[in-house]
Formats: sequence, C-alpha cells, structure tokens
Amino acid sequence: MKTFETEVYVMNVYEDGYLEFKVKKDSLLDPDDLWLSRKQSLDYAPDKKFAVLMEAQDFFQIGTETRRVAASREYSEGMIAVALCSKNLSLKILGSLYIKINKPPIPTKFFDDREKAKEWIKTFVK
Repeated sequence: MKTFETEVYVMNVYEDGYLEFKVKKDSLLDPDDLWLSRKQSLDYAPDKKFAVLMEAQDFFQIGTETRRVAASREYSEGMIAVALCSKNLSLKILGSLYIKINKPPIPTKFFDDREKAKEWIKTFVK
C-alpha cells in the first residue's frame, strides 16, 4: 500500500486495485486535485484499474468543473467503479445529483454506510 496526502485529500492505493480517497474537512476539491490523484495512483500501479472508495466525513466544496472532470471518460479511464460515501445529508444529496446529472461512465453508487460501500466496491477488485 502507498499513501499520498495533500492539503485536500489522503489517498491509500493498494496493490490489488482497491483505492481509498478521503477528502479533508472544509477542503475545496478542484480538477487539479483529481488529475494529481489519478497521476499518483497510475504512477504507483501503471497496469492497474482501480475500484475507488471516495469518502468525506464532513462537508467539502466541489465545483461544476470538478464534477464534470470526475464524470469524464478520460478521467475515469483508470477506474473500474466508484463508491461515494458520507453520512452528511448535504453530501448525500450532492452525490445523488452528481450520479443522475453527470452520469459517470463507470458504475458509481452512493452509500451512507462505509462498510456497505467497501463491500460493494470490493466486488470490482480482481
């Protein structure tokens, strides 16, 4: 496992293709953060596609452009599936809207229970 940390996120990349991405409280997640995390994970395991558990324990900010990038085919190229997870009601609403409006090209599902999210995302790990 390799851990990457910035002011905005902590990301754990596992050799089996499982990836945990945790957004820090009160952060602004922008497109550059997404591209950096993608580069870090692919540099660490260039031949892997990742099943991603993206978590936020508290509120963070995410703009329209960041949501567009996250749902793009180019960004999603190195991923198999994404489980979004938070107990925060506002983030649950935003996550559900993201899935319905942005329509990510890979399986994407929102959970408010971390263990259920992890269980679902692990079904994609080979």
